[in-house]
Amino acid sequence: MSDLWSLLEPGSPADDLTAAVDGHPLVAQLLAQRGFTTPDAARAFLDPAAYTPASPTALLGVEHAAHLLKAAIDRKQRILVWGDFDVDGQTSTSLLVAALRRLAGDERVLFHVPNRFTESHGIRLEKLRAKLDDPSTRPDLILTCDTGITDGEAIGYAKDAGVAVVVTDHHDLPPDLQGLDPAVDAIWGGDAAEVGAASVRRADAIVNPKLQGPDDPLRSLPGVGVAFKLIQHLYTLCGLDGEEETLLDLVALGIVADVAEQVNDARYLLQLGLAQLRRTRRTGLLALMEIARVTPADLDAESIGFQIGPRMNALGRLDDATVAVELLTTRDPIRAGQLAGKMERLNQRRRVLTSQITAAALEMIERRPSLLDFNGLVLAHPAWHAGIVGIVASRLVEQFRKPTVLLLTPPGEPARGSARSIPGVDIGSAIAGCSRLLLSHGGHPGAAGLSLLPENIDRFRAELDLQIELHRAPETREPTGRGLIVDAELPWTGLNLALAEQVQRLAPFGNGNPTPQFLTSGLTVDEDRRLGRDGDHRRLLMSKDGVQFPVLWFNSRDAELRVPSGRGALDLVYTLGINTFRGERALQLNFVAGRATPATPTATRTEDRTQRVPAPGRACVLHDLRQTDLSATKLPTPIDAVWYAEGTRLDTAELPVSYAPRFAAAERGAGDLVIYTAPPSAALVRWLVAAVQPREVFLVAKLTCDDSLEGVLRAVGSMCKYALGRDGRLALDRMAARLGATEAVVRHSLLWLESRGQITVLDWSADNGVLIAAGDVNAARSAEDAALLQAQLSELLAEARAFRRYFRRAPLTELGFG
Repeated sequence: MSDLWSLLEPGSPADDLTAAVDGHPLVAQLLAQRGFTTPDAARAFLDPAAYTPASPTALLGVEHAAHLLKAAIDRKQRILVWGDFDVDGQTSTSLLVAALRRLAGDERVLFHVPNRFTESHGIRLEKLRAKLDDPSTRPDLILTCDTGITDGEAIGYAKDAGVAVVVTDHHDLPPDLQGLDPAVDAIWGGDAAEVGAASVRRADAIVNPKLQGPDDPLRSLPGVGVAFKLIQHLYTLCGLDGEEETLLDLVALGIVADVAEQVNDARYLLQLGLAQLRRTRRTGLLALMEIARVTPADLDAESIGFQIGPRMNALGRLDDATVAVELLTTRDPIRAGQLAGKMERLNQRRRVLTSQITAAALEMIERRPSLLDFNGLVLAHPAWHAGIVGIVASRLVEQFRKPTVLLLTPPGEPARGSARSIPGVDIGSAIAGCSRLLLSHGGHPGAAGLSLLPENIDRFRAELDLQIELHRAPETREPTGRGLIVDAELPWTGLNLALAEQVQRLAPFGNGNPTPQFLTSGLTVDEDRRLGRDGDHRRLLMSKDGVQFPVLWFNSRDAELRVPSGRGALDLVYTLGINTFRGERALQLNFVAGRATPATPTATRTEDRTQRVPAPGRACVLHDLRQTDLSATKLPTPIDAVWYAEGTRLDTAELPVSYAPRFAAAERGAGDLVIYTAPPSAALVRWLVAAVQPREVFLVAKLTCDDSLEGVLRAVGSMCKYALGRDGRLALDRMAARLGATEAVVRHSLLWLESRGQITVLDWSADNGVLIAAGDVNAARSAEDAALLQAQLSELLAEARAFRRYFRRAPLTELGFG
């Protein structure tokens, strides 16, 4: 997460806008900041009943495509739906199959979802030829969804074989469609002589929102939205007006899980679709919700994005996405349960692989930091999994705030991979600008795929650096972007359930409509507790002006926030949510980011590499001794300084003073501070300065600890053995101090030992530590669980090693003392 926080200007919403939202100033401010400045625009955004959607026939090609489908149904012809393996493709295929089977019968509607590993995206000619050569699968009409717009060769082959083709897609247009007037029928349905034997223009109908004008409200529709508009008009032709509403649950699922932009008609369909999802009777969806622990009545965009979507994504990334279409169209509850269980198992495997590849990518960056000097981060590895690199690319985008490309380079094969981008950079166009170096490519502004010869990777990295700059939106020209966007600063005493309910009026949140983020400064952390069986989450009890609220920090086991209880001040960025438990609704604050409330002293550098920098509550002087070769006995420090040293036993010959690990630093009180060993995290540095409140800080930063995976697990195992011989209690801070590691490393080590049946964790909240008992090998978890924990632990150790090295060479102003 970037350290840069940008607070949006509150502005002054017009009185009529405020009145239109029942007089609530914060709702009016948020709407105005998002461009909804008139009452009519605000009402249409908040309430789908006030929005006027575009007619299905306003989407170019829908009229003709629907008539072709109706004619095929009337003639009892066989229709083959050709989809894609991502969630947009899965839901698009399911929607079309369910709707067409309603009209034509099960036996006349077939479908095919490509396998990511044997076919990749699109219509592979070999697979199409096999379908057409087999009398049991040969269709009279092929209908694509979320694919097909660049498959001119396959379309030409189908047409030459006498098969009609209707293309529905939302991806960028190929060259033979760019620059043509989409209102002219001649752009589709042409013969080979007119448009070329391998042209997509030979399709009988093409429906793609990219054919619309740049400001058209339909232009942002994802594949599932395009499919819905087509079926909506087809149902009208067949006298079934209104029945298409039962398909809106699939539309909502596809929009959220595929991170489609939630604006205009796409947002309208999502709002209606969420309502349909909450009352869905679709057998497979109910089974999936049950295994994901989602209550249908409480379902929202967040539960799709974090619980349902990842399970569906795991299919397309690791197995055969055909399973998803079967799940979403089956009426058999037993089969639905089996398929949902398979998706759950695959999702667990996805998590393991994601963690392993993320750790490897971070290790690459640690070894070669210059990779971050480019506008785009490009990494390659021969053993990465093709289905997972896109997920990891998204993680790296979040961490480093720049477009990222991850490539797998199997020996003797072309390199291939996935790209993800940041807002304001069209990665699809940027990669297209590198086409002279590529074998293939395709995508859209947020994500893309590509292949190239391995020997061209370095040249591609340099060319992409230039193309990103050319395809960056003007408002994001600053290399660091705008950092963390804060919508408004709120008083702590003004937070309540009613305010959260007002903010929720802007939901659903997602791409195109991000969750509002709020700031409150000067908070005190009164309590920090672990939540969840594995301590994955945190509950921070925070207060100001006599008012106290809990703040939930999800997936925070990898993060540290060290603010001494009752001391120091914290600025908090958070979101307002509503927790529904046993029918009771309550305010829920969700952690986004935190930092020490900054002080303002000026900084100046002196000749002797000493620098005055801001620290909490005062200015301190830093003495940079990191590159000196002084023994501990010759360091120019006061005799009564607090010495921070961890991860090693220091005898009196080396260090003839009392040293203080982190848990003892606050007890020593104010004084000067010697950071003798390199700390494992920036959070610990900030906490040490806040705890000691030094006048002077002496940086030595020796590398002393054994932070190898084997060494850490061996040391934690020894500490557990000692604790089991006494009362079974372990103090996390003391364990971390002995290792010179973060508490996250200790927690993951304990979880790994538990997964192997070597210990049993009885309580994670026992006096800032844990209570353990002897393990039971019969209660050991699966090998996949143990592998996941080991991969996560390796990642945490790599992060600590990287920070230690950074701490030893970075400029003083960047080391976390401010």
